[in-house]
Amino acid sequence: MQIVTYLKSDFHLKSLWLLAILTINLVERHLTFAQDSEIVSSCTRYKKSVFDLQDGYSFLLLNEPITKKSFDTCHSYTRLIVGGTPAEPKEFAPMARLGYRNADNETKWFCGGTLISNRLVLTAAHCLYSELGAVNVVRLGELDFNSDTEDAQPEDFGVHNSTEHPDFEYGLLYNDIALLELDRGVRFSVYKHPACLPFNDDSNSLETIIAIGWGHTTIAGSDSSKLLKVKLTGVGVNCTAIANDIDELPNGFNATAQICIGSSDSKDTCNGDSGGPVLIYHKEYPCMYHVMGITSLGIGCGTPNVPSIYTRVHFYLDWIRQQIERIS
Repeated sequence: MQIVTYLKSDFHLKSLWLLAILTINLVERHLTFAQDSEIVSSCTRYKKSVFDLQDGYSFLLLNEPITKKSFDTCHSYTRLIVGGTPAEPKEFAPMARLGYRNADNETKWFCGGTLISNRLVLTAAHCLYSELGAVNVVRLGELDFNSDTEDAQPEDFGVHNSTEHPDFEYGLLYNDIALLELDRGVRFSVYKHPACLPFNDDSNSLETIIAIGWGHTTIAGSDSSKLLKVKLTGVGVNCTAIANDIDELPNGFNATAQICIGSSDSKDTCNGDSGGPVLIYHKEYPCMYHVMGITSLGIGCGTPNVPSIYTRVHFYLDWIRQQIERIS
């Protein structure tokens, strides 16, 4: 049986429907990754900067001192159901969409990404090789591309620099990871803020993964105008046998640097979802996620028991740290 594979971006044959969501750990400009505790604390600082609000109160008397009180506005969103549904406003603030904008101000969107600091977006390295043009625009804070009235704050950023992993070789899908440096810093809000990097590499024990994206909802369909989300539960499924028939993986599936995710239902990522995150919920902060993987390669779209392959973010933390320090 011949197995047809595809990159999960619109400029290739196929890409996966919804981005599988895994844990995202927020990154600061001066963050170091020597200890997991530093990653944890940076995630907490990002959460507090966006969701911990302060207000003052006092007795209504002249010259009465004002007392400051902190309010935690971090709350959970509707937990995912089986099958894809539209994302709620502000639910996935780290989500980015990548595209090419020509001289006539026409934009072709073809990949996803994840904001991990005020200047860096994490994506797949193969997204830098689009036949539509080099990535030169990143949109944050978007929800529905066909609506100007939804509760969103879309904002476009230019790309100052793009850096693929030094061991990535186009045509193959090992080390399929890259970082985009935005042309200006992002002002964090409930609509746009970073995701957390992984605290640890426990993806094989995860029971619930979230996938999001604007990609195709069917293998021969078109992009979704709305950001969609789906719950995946099949982590750690066997990709070894399938990877043996994938030309882009001549050395087979690399369990150290890649994650294999599938589902017994027709739930998956698809065309246009390349580079986007696979996420899991933060255990303490229901408004935050960890980015565990990057959408890389799939076989079909939504075929039950046929897994897809994602870049394992935790394996590349040292390289990510080096890039953050380089621009800080």
